[in-house]
Amino acid sequence: MNNPLDEFGAKVRAEREARGLTQKQLAEKLGMSHRTVMQAEICRSNPKMETVILLAKELNISLDALVFPETATPNAVPKCVYDFFRGKTESEAEKLIDICRRIDELNHAK
Repeated sequence: MNNPLDEFGAKVRAEREARGLTQKQLAEKLGMSHRTVMQAEICRSNPKMETVILLAKELNISLDALVFPETATPNAVPKCVYDFFRGKTESEAEKLIDICRRIDELNHAK
């Protein structure tokens, strides 16, 4: 895949399918036509920036990862994690991380 639009379309499709959504379901969530989602996935036309932003937001993926998947870092923090910790003090964040580690240890001990 050398065409950036092909990569974009493939990423949209992969993220949509990973969430168990059909093109129609994703379109309904975004308030757009099924055709718009289909065209984004098969690269029939250049998507509007608004469409790209809405897709990224609904699929919970950064714009970088959606538009430039080959340069996205595998260690990037997911948006949901960033949103959860935003506004927390370092001390609060450390306590929450400690709780998560303890839960993880309990899950692995079973």
